[in-house]
Amino acid sequence: MSRRRSPIATSLASSSWRSSDVAPSSTILVFGVSGVGKTVSCEDYVSRHPEWLYLRASALLAEITGETPESLRTETAGSIKSNQNLLGEALRAARAKQGQRSILLDAHAIIDNDKALVEVPLEAVADLGADAMILLEASAQDLAQRRAQAHRRRPARSIDQLTREIAAESQTVAGYARKLKIPLASAIVGASFSLDPIIDKLAPKLAQPAG
Repeated sequence: MSRRRSPIATSLASSSWRSSDVAPSSTILVFGVSGVGKTVSCEDYVSRHPEWLYLRASALLAEITGETPESLRTETAGSIKSNQNLLGEALRAARAKQGQRSILLDAHAIIDNDKALVEVPLEAVADLGADAMILLEASAQDLAQRRAQAHRRRPARSIDQLTREIAAESQTVAGYARKLKIPLASAIVGASFSLDPIIDKLAPKLAQPAG
């Protein structure tokens, strides 16, 4: 059963807590607009912390539906929301194969389907049983540059469009944390960014029970 805690606005001050203090089988949702650096940051973290596993929501849904991530992204708003309700089941199936490892789940609160910005339903996020959330952010200008330089194809968007999507992602994730009473930490992704300080700061909220 997920452990519900009060939402927090986490600063990145130094902490004596470390990821090793986190209770086994914890789940942290990592949000952020496509191209912000979630994949690189999460892969870097799990490469140095083998007790953690990195999963992508889009890959889990592709596996359970038999569709490609791109076809899932560009479906109608109604289909996107319906598909997101399958994610909890897919995550539980993936977790069952991993024993006590904790999970970083690369997720989206807002999905750009080329027609509109589609909000992932609160109920779908609640079904993931998350213990904490992380929001990774960057300026619209930095995001546009990263998308242009990335090997993975992403939709071309103006600075104004990216600004609106960044704001929508931030507001929606904050709403999830508030309504579900889950700790939330955010960080700006810059050069040499690492998830270590932010997960270390969340560790007291995810600590293994004493005794």
